[in-house]
Amino acid sequence: MKILREKNENGFSLIELLIVVTIVALLTLLAIWAFHLQAMKGRDAKRKADLAKLQKVLEDYYNDNNCYPETLNCNEAFLPYLSSIPCDPINGGNHIYYYSVSQEGTCKRWYKIFTTLEYQKDPIIKKIGCTPSTCGPFNYLVASANAELLKEQLGEVYPPAPPGVPLPTSTPGGATSTPTPTPGGGLSPTSTPTPTTTPTPTPCIGGWFTCVGQNGICNRSYEGAPGAVCSNTCNNCSAEGCRPYPACRP
Repeated sequence: MKILREKNENGFSLIELLIVVTIVALLTLLAIWAFHLQAMKGRDAKRKADLAKLQKVLEDYYNDNNCYPETLNCNEAFLPYLSSIPCDPINGGNHIYYYSVSQEGTCKRWYKIFTTLEYQKDPIIKKIGCTPSTCGPFNYLVASANAELLKEQLGEVYPPAPPGVPLPTSTPGGATSTPTPTPGGGLSPTSTPTPTTTPTPTPCIGGWFTCVGQNGICNRSYEGAPGAVCSNTCNNCSAEGCRPYPACRP
């Protein structure tokens, strides 16, 4: 009994110390992750609130001017509606407020505002359903009531291509047949080949494309637009020095 008492009075054993240290380390990591998670959710909440505020402000602007503004840059004054345009909490890379309007004309009839939520399990991300071919590097957006969120609008840079942000690549999975254009603007693989008969001389069957003002990306355009070319495969557009992404659309 005396030997056992002396052993217990010597303090913790090495194994007991290792267990205590491990538990403390785990609790610390959990606390850090919980703080990081709440910080992400807090920034996402600000993003949603900012974009909701901008939606209201832009409608007030439209009611006064019958057009939406051509640009919307963070920290710039937007009087008398806002003292300054809000910025994304990170404001870098794809964590920005990317304002998208038509490249045609000066009176803008629709808008979209893109950003990226950090908490990837937010249900709103799945509900909106952004993909690289519809939202580029972003996963959240709001738009004017007359614009469809995930559908290309006339004159839109589609998908959005913010400067300095690489766009995700979209590779068709396993389709070996030649994709043919579908009415919705996408590309759908089909086993039935496209007729190879000589096309009749109708105005630009393939569609008009340009890379002027499109951040170096071949995008759908209209006849008479700067640098516009009529092309079925983007070959002519590529010859102008831009890259087709993700594919040509009529």
